Amino acid sequence: MSMNMSITPRERTKAMAAGTGLAVVGMSAYYLPVRENRFVRAAFNVVENEARDTVDLLNESALAISKNSLKQEQKLFLSQLGISENLTAVNAKISDLKKSVTDKDLVKNLKQGFADSFKDCKNSEILRDSVAVKAFKRIRWTNFAWGAGIGFVLGNVLSKISSSSTPPQL
Repeated sequence: MSMNMSITPRERTKAMAAGTGLAVVGMSAYYLPVRENRFVRAAFNVVENEARDTVDLLNESALAISKNSLKQEQKLFLSQLGISENLTAVNAKISDLKKSVTDKDLVKNLKQGFADSFKDCKNSEILRDSVAVKAFKRIRWTNFAWGAGIGFVLGNVLSKISSSSTPPQL
């Protein structure tokens, strides 16, 4: 006993239309409320990613210093961070940055600071710093993407279920 599961172009179009319709509805997940623990995680991830990016740039600068070929961009970057152009200072800054996102006590204090400022950040966009702005943006766009994806899949599945439950047309 075999089942022929071919999909006609009409059924495919109907499934795509239903999927697209529910995807648009799912996009409203962008406006779901942001919870404190999710904000704290997202804000810490922003800080952690920025620290990693800075460490990568500092490692490149350290390599350039050791080869005595420091570029102007690297000199500007180091001066913006307030670091002298020597290997000891760069390595000390790298160590400090790594410690700021790995040390248990520092991470706990950082997360507590995000939790303490959450209510103000949630209620007023004016009070958000750059980390809070990035965290809220990341959370909302993640909600948007997941809502659209889940809505599209549900729309396709529901349209296929509804088309398979209708009696065949003669």
